[in-house]
Amino acid sequence: MKFLLYWIILLPFALTAQVKDDFADGNFTSDPAWTGDTSSFIVNSQFQLQLNSSGSDTTCLVTQNMTTPEMECSFWIKMSFNSSLNNYARVYLCSDSRDLRGALNGIYIQLGGTGDSIIIYRQNGKVHTPLFKFPFLRTNKSTNIFRIKICRDSAGTWDLYADSTGGKRFSRYGSFPDKQTAPTAWLGVYCRYTSSNSTAFCFDDFYSGLIIRDTIPPAVISAGFSDSLTISIKFNEFIDSTSLDKGSNFTLKNNPEKIQEAYILKTDPSIIFIKINTNENKFFCDTLITRNISDLSGNFVTDTSVYLCYYIPGPCQRGDLVINEVLFHPDASGSRFIEFYNRSSKVIRLNTVSVRTSVNSETAFHYEILSKTGRLLLPEDFYVITADSAKLCSRYNIPDPDKISEPADFPGMKTDSGFVEIISNTDSVLIDAMSYSQSMHLPFLINTEGVSLERLDPQIPSDYRANWQSASETSGFASPGYENSHYAIEPGNGTDIQLSSSIISPDNDGKDDFLYIKVNTVEPGTLFSLRVFDLKGNLVKTITSPSIISENSIFIWDGTGDSNLILPMGYYLIFSESISVSGKHSSVKKAIVIAQKL
Repeated sequence: MKFLLYWIILLPFALTAQVKDDFADGNFTSDPAWTGDTSSFIVNSQFQLQLNSSGSDTTCLVTQNMTTPEMECSFWIKMSFNSSLNNYARVYLCSDSRDLRGALNGIYIQLGGTGDSIIIYRQNGKVHTPLFKFPFLRTNKSTNIFRIKICRDSAGTWDLYADSTGGKRFSRYGSFPDKQTAPTAWLGVYCRYTSSNSTAFCFDDFYSGLIIRDTIPPAVISAGFSDSLTISIKFNEFIDSTSLDKGSNFTLKNNPEKIQEAYILKTDPSIIFIKINTNENKFFCDTLITRNISDLSGNFVTDTSVYLCYYIPGPCQRGDLVINEVLFHPDASGSRFIEFYNRSSKVIRLNTVSVRTSVNSETAFHYEILSKTGRLLLPEDFYVITADSAKLCSRYNIPDPDKISEPADFPGMKTDSGFVEIISNTDSVLIDAMSYSQSMHLPFLINTEGVSLERLDPQIPSDYRANWQSASETSGFASPGYENSHYAIEPGNGTDIQLSSSIISPDNDGKDDFLYIKVNTVEPGTLFSLRVFDLKGNLVKTITSPSIISENSIFIWDGTGDSNLILPMGYYLIFSESISVSGKHSSVKKAIVIAQKL
């Protein structure tokens, strides 16, 4: 019975120990009830408590409140005027009197007045003693919006927070000690105004009660380079700057020495800037690891890894961007194209360069900016312009269509011979140039329509004729937007083949049903054939007739002969022959067994 009696006694205290009002019910006369100059206030269409008076006056509202040893008080306020001596607001956190215009004992925040400042005062009778002034916060704008939060712990330390935009991303503005007992009874608003501001005060989201503790750690929203030497990391709440240290908080996994400094942005403490030391045009990617980062409530973020790529577009200089492949004589189903390759270590902005081609004569030229949208081309990447992207993508293998662009006015190209040049838009410097003609194709190609010329080595000058070769048949006679089917290699000992197995059992059981034959060490322009013989020397299968192939080409054999029937069990020979442009001949024989289930 005694236990129940205690709860009955404490229940009124528990019910009045908290004030929470966002005016979403459309009134301020109940739940909780505000009293005082009620005729001078309304709840507006935004569900905010708004002054709705006239003339010059001082108007107040209060609601019952009960302070506790540990307490939090917060509210939102908008004052649509530049404050002055006769235009300001007070929010009483606690008062022993419901008449806020007279003598009382209490604590209040004054927003505005002389100095356009935000200051916490203790009032004893008619004596007003300043306790704390919010640094940097002013009420000197035509519209001033703030959200204020004040917490007092059991030891009498007051911590002050505010969001100068009215949001809920609080910054800590300081603290002060005050162990005097806070008076109980009333929480209220006090508006001092002249006639022009008699409706210019709005209040919302009042809370007074036990401290609401934040237990959720911050999280990374975004990370990237904000300028040539700065990584910007944005969190979903404000970060504690007191323990921030570049060495213990941040690491670039592969380039730890590049981090020079870390600091929080003063105007937005949810953003951390990390200064790095690097060559500003040097491209690199790395993993940024963040650890031991906490919010203002001491909640530590889980160690986070963010993958970053550093690139600042650098000036395109001679040899940085090269012509890598051209198709000047397309067949009916294809389209002309020019492929470019960034062989530098910098990122190139493609609207800084143009392509120039010959049109009808050596004195008639066509210019076209590579990308009018300012597209960036990363190191070791490809970019293609074409007259008809739909035709190009349907005619050839295009692993990444995003690398194909169709300018409004594709530069003209002659079908027999001409040239392509890359020109700097800023100073007309020649970046790269190549001449093309039908005679540059392999002599044994009967028809070169739809066959591109590929660059063998990006490091060899473009005007070196031997650095260009017809695209391989196995690539479809062109490779727009990705690595060329030919590239320069050492001749070595000639073409070699590699078998996936020494047995093929074409019985559709999912095991060794096919034989994969990989071709290695292919010189550009090499003619290659692949055939199968039985042990009597009879030709039973032609896998490929003499054709131009590329390095690492793969052929698949299903165990059938030229009649498309599966060959009998037994031993067979895989026989390859090749002849290079330089006349080097090589042949390879490898045994294979056709097996079947008995």
